[in-house]
Amino acid sequence: MTPTRRDLLGGALALAAGPVSAKAPKSSTEGQGSWTTDSLNAAAAKKGLTYGSAVNITPLRRNPAYGRALARECGILVPENAMKLAYAWRTPGPIDFSFADETAAFAHANGQRLRGHTLVWHEGIPAWALPRIERDAEGFLRDWIGAMAGRYRGRIEAWDVVNEICGPDSGRADGLKATPWLAALGPRFVDLAFTLQHAADPAAAGVWNENDLELDADWITPRRAMVLRTLEGMLRRSVPVRCLGLQGHLYAKHPLNQAVLRRFLREVAGLGLAIEITELDINDRDFPADLTARDRAVSDLARRFLDVVLDEPATLNVLTWDITNANTWLNTNPQRRRADGLIQRALPLDEALARTPLWAAMHKAFSDAPDHKTARDRLRRS
Repeated sequence: MTPTRRDLLGGALALAAGPVSAKAPKSSTEGQGSWTTDSLNAAAAKKGLTYGSAVNITPLRRNPAYGRALARECGILVPENAMKLAYAWRTPGPIDFSFADETAAFAHANGQRLRGHTLVWHEGIPAWALPRIERDAEGFLRDWIGAMAGRYRGRIEAWDVVNEICGPDSGRADGLKATPWLAALGPRFVDLAFTLQHAADPAAAGVWNENDLELDADWITPRRAMVLRTLEGMLRRSVPVRCLGLQGHLYAKHPLNQAVLRRFLREVAGLGLAIEITELDINDRDFPADLTARDRAVSDLARRFLDVVLDEPATLNVLTWDITNANTWLNTNPQRRRADGLIQRALPLDEALARTPLWAAMHKAFSDAPDHKTARDRLRRS
């Protein structure tokens, strides 16, 4: 049976909230949150939206100020790496849930919701697992997804079930990227992953998380077409996909065509799917070195993007890929750094965890967004 709009959105429609700590649950504060009244999440929550961030477990353990910033600003969190196959199952021995458990405990202690990232990703496969995937990919996926999604059953709002599977340049008619999963199972690996996640935790929304769908370029246009075509097929087959995640890695190399993005979001919403921005950051390599000019350009690009995204009633959450410039991959990855050596101004907090002009632009975008509460209530009833 084809899922209804209510079925598709049911796992992703809880409204956010977000007190600081790290280990012990605090049931008396659960769902209320420790984010302050002027935080990004407070501004978002007033409109029925949620702001959140990826969590890097290393500074969370070592820097209490980082944890306080996450608790202050965010209503939803996602582990950056702790739930990925390559991090949680590094060796053929037992799966290591310790980092993921710690992140989940932190979120619970602070009344924050939690996303899961990511169950199936071609770049997140440990070397030891490749021979087993070649022999028995379906059995491996059943073990992995059943264990990871099953452990957090009832605690995860949404799972990034498949990550970055779009590859129209691969030459395949279906547009899927060539990966070990595709080689071992064929295209059915996508449906299988969603089915296994849904069986392990049916209350968690299954999300297809994809990159490079937001900006305007000849090579991005077929990516959007492939995503829409593939989603339509999945829904016809009653695959339990409930949401499309746009990663939101923005950069100046390609323009942002607001009309094109708006139309794409409307087409996704028209399928009965929710939308999340899952990894927002701004690559400022092509912006000026001058700090004032660079902050202005970063803030303008983010604001124009969010104005379109937040105008779409199907949008539920906006998460940045970490919250501070000290941790962003755009500064820690040598291939992503600025040629002049300056720190990229990619995220709403600077290296000292102070709010940046980007924070102000995001806060204003949330404050100016239309009210999503009525839309969410209507979607629940449909």
